Parts: sequence; C-alpha cells; structure tokens
Amino acid sequence: MNVRNTDLRKLEELSSSPKDNFSLKKHFGTDGIRGIPEESLTEEIISNVCASVEEILKPKTIALITDTRKSSEVISSWISEGFSHNVEILNYGVLPSGSMPILLNELNHDMGIIISASHNPSEYNGIKLIDKNGSKLLDDVEILIEETMDEIQLPENSSSIKNSHLGYESYKKFLNSINDIDFSNFDLVIDSANGSAFEIIKDIVPDSVGKITHIANKPNGQNINEESGATNTKNLINIMKNGQLGVSFDGDADRLIMIDENKEIANGDVLIALLATYFSRIKELDNDNVVSTVMSNYGFKLAMKSQNFNLIETPVGDKYVAEAMKKHKAVLGGEQSGHIIFSKYLPVGDGLVTFLMVLKALNYLDTTLVEFRKENIQEYPQKLVNINLQETLNKEELEFINQLAFELSNKRNLDGRYLIRNSGTEPLLRVLVEASNNEEMESFLEELLNKINGYLN
Repeated sequence: MNVRNTDLRKLEELSSSPKDNFSLKKHFGTDGIRGIPEESLTEEIISNVCASVEEILKPKTIALITDTRKSSEVISSWISEGFSHNVEILNYGVLPSGSMPILLNELNHDMGIIISASHNPSEYNGIKLIDKNGSKLLDDVEILIEETMDEIQLPENSSSIKNSHLGYESYKKFLNSINDIDFSNFDLVIDSANGSAFEIIKDIVPDSVGKITHIANKPNGQNINEESGATNTKNLINIMKNGQLGVSFDGDADRLIMIDENKEIANGDVLIALLATYFSRIKELDNDNVVSTVMSNYGFKLAMKSQNFNLIETPVGDKYVAEAMKKHKAVLGGEQSGHIIFSKYLPVGDGLVTFLMVLKALNYLDTTLVEFRKENIQEYPQKLVNINLQETLNKEELEFINQLAFELSNKRNLDGRYLIRNSGTEPLLRVLVEASNNEEMESFLEELLNKINGYLN
C-alpha cells in the first residue's frame, strides 16, 4: 500500500511542529532541558529556571531523583542555588524516572525534579520538571518559565538539599503491588544500561529467581548507556542465547526495548500491539483506544486496524502521548522508542512497569514474543539515521529539506513514507525512511541522505 500522499503531509506537519508554540521554546525540548554541563548546560540556566519555577508554581516541597551520572552532583547544587530557603528539597537518590509520581503522591511533595539525560551519552545531563500530579509540565508553562528566567533574580538565601531513602522503599512497594509474575517461566537477560534501574530491578527480579542474568548493572558515574541500554542493544544480543528474552532499559529507565527469542529487536510498536491485545482480552482496553506517535511503523497501524482498535496519533514525545491519552480516555499509549504509558497506574512511562506488563501479557496469552509478532504484526522495513548538527535547524531549513524529500518520493513513487525532524533533546536531525521492502528502503534512504548532506554542507 502506498502511504505517501495525505498521510505523508500530515506526518511532516506533525513532526516539524509538534505544537504551535514548541518553536517558541529556547531551552526546553520534548523531554526537559539537556546539554553538556559547564558547556551548553550552565549553572545560570539551571538556577534561573529553578528561580522561575518558584516564582510561577510556588512549590514548598520538592522531590528530587537522579540517574547515575557523576554530573548529577553539580546539577543538584545548581538547583539548590535557584530555590530560596523557603523551599524544602528532598533527594531520594538514584531512581527510575517513573518513580516520581509515586513519590509525589506517597510523600506529599508539590512537584518533582528529575536529573537525567535519559538515553543520551554520559557527558550529557539535564532536568525534567514534573507537576504535582506526576506529569511533565505543559508547553505553555515551560514557555512562561523561560520568559520569566530572563529577568529573574536568584534568592539571597538559597535552599539546601536533604537526602532520604523513603523514596526507594515507596517505589519498590508500588512495583511489588503489581508484580505477580512467576519468573521461573522465563529465561531473561536484563540490561540496566548502568543507569537508574540497576539496583531496583535486582530487588524485583533477583538472580536467585528463575533463569535470570543481569548485565550493565555496575554504574561508575561515567558508563551510563555505554554500549548498553535500549538504544544500543548489540552487546545484549551478543550475550543472549536463542530462546532467551532480552530486557533493555535506558538511562533513566522510562523506556523498554525487548529482544525476542530469535534475538530480534521488539520495539515499542511490537510491545504496544502485544499489550493492546492483552488489555482487550481482559476487558481493560477502555473505548478500544490506543495512542501512538507518527513514528509508529505502518505495519503497527495495520495491526491496530485488524483488531478494530481506535489508533490515535500524536507528535513525537511521550508528553504528547500522555496528553492525548487523557483527552481520549485511553489506558494504553506509547512510542516506538519504548516509552509506554499505562494510565491506570502512572501518568508517565516507566520501563519497569512495562517489563512487568509484557511478562503478564505473554503469560496470559500463552505465547512468545516471536510467535505473537509472527501472527499479529508485519512491520515495514524501517531505518532511522541521525545526522549531527552544529545547531538545530530552523523552521525554514527544515521545510526546505522536507521539500527535497517530497520531490524525491514523487520521482521514485515511494511505496512507504519518510519522516524528517529535529531531535527534541540534542542537536540532531532525525531521518526515518520506511518502505515495503528492504531494497527500496535502503535505496531511497541513500539518495535522500545525499541530498540532505549536500544541502547542509
């Protein structure tokens, strides 16, 4: 099926401008503020943002968590400099970002701050601001914070940060409340990306239970996501044996990528299809609604249609998935990248919750990942290439590149689609091509990349 015309223009529109006001933001991307500390991410930015947060949102108590990056220490100090002594900040240490809604609810905080750069390399770091309900801030609020920070004055008497272990126990209790898995039924290799999941996952799935192997679970402050994690599964696949299931989190453990029993990557599309089927069978897929982004594979869309699920598409970014889920009263939504949200449990994605739900689904459906995807979803060959940029392309430059791609797709009568967008978290141009066969996909991608690089150079 050729999906170029109307679908393609819609994809371009959504990916170029996820929200009308997204281009107005200077510091916030699709997932908080990120950069290289002491370079693109400075003390002034972090402290001024925090001072603006106090001015606008007026929190009295803040929950703080981090991933395993060494630079989290200095960013913590920048955060404390931005808030006045009237604001209490409790640091609950290294925890998956999905734990934040639990901490806010159980420990009664006004808002949360996550120090993490998620799947990015270890030299990056950043902050995510979370509202009292556990959701990421709306674009309008982020824009107001940025507008305020240009003229904000830092407090004369700044806040200090206190440490607490209560958050870890609260989060572990929550995970155990939904963990009724018989792990003896599974042979698992679990990759924690030397990140936020490294400790809690061993409490949830000990080595002594079933056939469990833990890897990339010895963080040293500088090895987060290093040859490991959801965006780099090569080492995990090499370690696995046929018949085993691979489990891969990213740095802050808000996303999950699985490796099936044939050592093939099962991304978010496959997992959402599995989970939608499971929730439908147990009568918990409210309104038969499923939310995904424009990055989802065309084969995934056909799989949703074949089961009569209502697929709702959003721009790229799990915060937009969460907003659409709330609007359409959906219990399940997510991204191809492995961010998956279960609104009955949490308002944000959590890789550990997804992991438990996937095993529940496989148990209930009495299937394997290999068998499920063979019978239920036929994915179009797809490739995503990241082009490094000196600085993020502006709207006009992005429109010109999309026009180049549009003309090429017409010339070649592409049986598939392309998607070109700026990364929301780092200076990259993301180029995705999908076609009905590998040869066509590779050929179109090669010619498209030549045209894009020719323009950029």
